[in-house]
Amino acid sequence: MRGAVRVWRGAGARLWDNLPRLIVVNVLWLAASWPLLTLGAATLTAYAWLRRAVLEVEDERSEGGPAALAVSEEPYTSLPRFFRRLWWPGTLWAGLNALLLLVLSANFVLWRADPGTLRGALWGALGSYLAWFWLALQPFVLDALAEGVRLPRALAEAVRIVLAYPLYAHLCALPPLLLAALGWWFTSLWPLVGVSVLLLYWAQVATGDPAPRRPGHLEDVL
Repeated sequence: MRGAVRVWRGAGARLWDNLPRLIVVNVLWLAASWPLLTLGAATLTAYAWLRRAVLEVEDERSEGGPAALAVSEEPYTSLPRFFRRLWWPGTLWAGLNALLLLVLSANFVLWRADPGTLRGALWGALGSYLAWFWLALQPFVLDALAEGVRLPRALAEAVRIVLAYPLYAHLCALPPLLLAALGWWFTSLWPLVGVSVLLLYWAQVATGDPAPRRPGHLEDVL
């Protein structure tokens, strides 16, 4: 619980401090993902660039001592390089998400076709939890893909992390749901800043400290 609270506080501060940058990246993401075929690559590119530009640069400056002055801002001109490198893993990730959405939609139709029965309730509960579990996996999947890990291994590592720290991972899935609710009420949120806010938050989750129960275990998992 404390690990999730620390992540929420750190993410809130970083989101506010980098709001102009988030708006620029969100608008660029919207333009790059407009053909839909590039949606996955644009999303993974935005994630990897924001993690580098905000989290990694900040860490290097805080740990570098006098040499930290030489750490420069990550330029927007590096986005095409990120996009070329992450095109294929991002596309595979988007395809997997589309397939899962199709499966969950079929489950929802099945549940609605059999209302008021134990079978229908079980299908509904299973589909809801699978959606929640998948949401909890996303920060760790994207982080591994951004590091160049192949999708099957990225999924396996993400599952191991979520199972090792279930409370941390599941609690960290709450703010995206809140963001989705805000986006429902304020339709300009997602086109303006919503996607980049979500991705920077996920980067904070993936690189945050879940207060491991066993010292050093998180490093072994990662």
